[in-house]
Amino acid sequence: MKIFRNLLIIFCSLLFLSSCQKTVGDYGDVRKFGDEQPLIKINYASPYKDDRMVIVKFNGRRVTSQIQNRTPFPGGGYNTRGDVRADYLTVDPGQVKVTVAMPFKKDNGLDSLELYNTTINIESGKKYVIHIADTAKFTKSVLTEENFLKPDSGYAVYRFINLMPNVPAVDLYYGQSATDNAADKLVAGNIGYLQISNYITLNRYAGRTWKIRPAGAAVTTATVLANYTSASSLLNQRTYTVYAHGYAGMSSATEKPYVSFFHIR
Repeated sequence: MKIFRNLLIIFCSLLFLSSCQKTVGDYGDVRKFGDEQPLIKINYASPYKDDRMVIVKFNGRRVTSQIQNRTPFPGGGYNTRGDVRADYLTVDPGQVKVTVAMPFKKDNGLDSLELYNTTINIESGKKYVIHIADTAKFTKSVLTEENFLKPDSGYAVYRFINLMPNVPAVDLYYGQSATDNAADKLVAGNIGYLQISNYITLNRYAGRTWKIRPAGAAVTTATVLANYTSASSLLNQRTYTVYAHGYAGMSSATEKPYVSFFHIR
């Protein structure tokens, strides 16, 4: 009986150790990177009417899954597609050819149609976002260098970029509600197409409605191109990019104007 009890204890111990080992995940080939490693995020904002799926490649190699308009990749954002993470892709320094293409309906890893390509210059140790706007032969992009700022507690930091092809310049406001314009305050003014504002540091209020208007337009409800309200757009000590995108005058969900956010850090 004593031998049987000892054997049972040994068996249970081995079973416990085996179950513990099964919880260890295999994360593949994990590579640490240092301060000299460049990082990049893709802000894909091409409002095709058919809301087509695309992939993005760097120097001929796919770096995204299939994505659609309103997708910062990786990481997503607020009033965008995707989840919300301040994630980046690693990229090699030097000349990088960026290609946007449509995959085949049954994705076989090949390109069905190339939509756009450009070449960007990447420097060691820097952080970037490549913003891609407009459609077809009018597609354009701009590369912005980012700073992983951490504001003081009680504040958030923003930069605003205009990715609206048919609005030459945009004003960014914040106010108390979508319908009350009396409290609207100009945050960034006269930001041209594919231009980005300076850094803006704001106190965190309990609530804030963000609005975009054509530059210089009257501060009325009628002039608002798009608005957005979310407590997540003013998280403590976060750095955001705010962007206006879509086409003024369009009403479909795939083409209309939006004001959206994603985390830089």
